Amino acid sequence: MKNTEELKYIKKYNLDPDKIKVVGECDFCGNYDKKAFVLENLIYLYELAEKNYFGGNITKTPYAAGVILDDWSIHFGVNYNATRNETSSICAERSAILQAFNDKIQEYEINDNKRFSIKIQYILMSSYKNEFSFANEKMTPCADCLSWFNTGYNLSNKSAVVSLQKDKFGEVFILVQKLDEFLPLRNMEFFNIDTDKIHKIIRSENAKNNAVKDNEIIELYRKTYFAYKNNQNTKTSNQNIAAGIISNGEIFTGLKVDFSKRWFIEPLMAACYKAIEKYGANTKIQAVCYAGEEYTIPECKEKIKDGIISLKTLGRISTKFADKNTLVVTGGRDGILINTIGDFMPDEYRFIQNYKIN
Repeated sequence: MKNTEELKYIKKYNLDPDKIKVVGECDFCGNYDKKAFVLENLIYLYELAEKNYFGGNITKTPYAAGVILDDWSIHFGVNYNATRNETSSICAERSAILQAFNDKIQEYEINDNKRFSIKIQYILMSSYKNEFSFANEKMTPCADCLSWFNTGYNLSNKSAVVSLQKDKFGEVFILVQKLDEFLPLRNMEFFNIDTDKIHKIIRSENAKNNAVKDNEIIELYRKTYFAYKNNQNTKTSNQNIAAGIISNGEIFTGLKVDFSKRWFIEPLMAACYKAIEKYGANTKIQAVCYAGEEYTIPECKEKIKDGIISLKTLGRISTKFADKNTLVVTGGRDGILINTIGDFMPDEYRFIQNYKIN
């Protein structure tokens, strides 16, 4: 365990692991060594984020993260922004996951009966906020990272996000939040319903007060399902997905289009582009619909649940053209399921971290 022998960061900030409160469920609460290990590395990440602020990112939005695997090894990463272009940026959480993979693949010995894998127990997060930070700045896994967490087979609902916080009295504590608090519908099952067999509409509590009517939902699902059944553009990845939206009272659909197994167009974004092109800044997305296959079978021949819903796209459209009350329509075992973006990505779970430790 890195930094556990000397605990130099704990000593630097004069913290006592026994006196640090842990909020949330974890397996290190009653174990001094593991708790000290987590605390030590949270402080290390705090200073690593500070380094990234002064010496790294051009965006001046510095984060650092560490992932603790099931063998209690820890692997670090920072957010990397070489430019403001999306293709040259990566968040700290995903950077740490990649570092864990890079470290462990070097230890792996080829065995025909065992494929390499890593299992993540905890994702440690930290940020550095300088003296000019706004008091209401908040820190949470972004939509891109949540999309990784939602589909990654290296994580489970027992995995948790851990951060170092201060309460209103100025006391430092460790906050532990299980992955299912960020992704409550992570293991939800979806089914494709033939459009002539739609017999039931099931709304979540958050979706019951939405003004979009059932007949509009059925028509949205019909058109999305039709697009899915007629999509001829996914022969490379063998995962066919279509998406549809209701925007400004009109239905737009989009298809997943493969350019290679790695590069494809996400169908919900394609549908949104059509609406935005027509309505511009006045675009309002009332409902989103997905139909298609949740699984792919890649070269390793395992059936991998990649999911049909892109949290990355839901997160992006909800910043401008949609919101947490926008409906998300899918097929379910018993009929059409209607949830909201807020059901998939609740916004009440955030990290407020705009302080110095001492």
